[in-house]
Amino acid sequence: MKSIIIPFVALAGLAPAAVPAQQSERVRCVLDDGAPEPCSMSIVTRGGVRHLIFRLGNRQVKFVGRAQTGWWSGRLDGKPAMGFERNRGHVVYSTNDLSRSFTWFYPGSEHGTY
Repeated sequence: MKSIIIPFVALAGLAPAAVPAQQSERVRCVLDDGAPEPCSMSIVTRGGVRHLIFRLGNRQVKFVGRAQTGWWSGRLDGKPAMGFERNRGHVVYSTNDLSRSFTWFYPGSEHGTY
């Protein structure tokens, strides 16, 4: 049991900023009312807040926020936003003023994978 506790205690001392970015994953993205297109997604979590960065060609979209039970709350490109998980691996975000929407999904999860 000590071998499990000691590494956990050692990791607990890491500052949130020391958590490395997850390697980017290939996903599909929909910006506003556009067509799905290939993009990459990187995630960094600091203090329970997730920073999701999407790259679509020369464009970048960023969502910063928290998730609980399939709902997301945060900011989409700096504007207050909410989101929901349509299914595992498919999330839809919209700014609170409804001026912007963004969707990402893993290939094969567009219509549902549970």
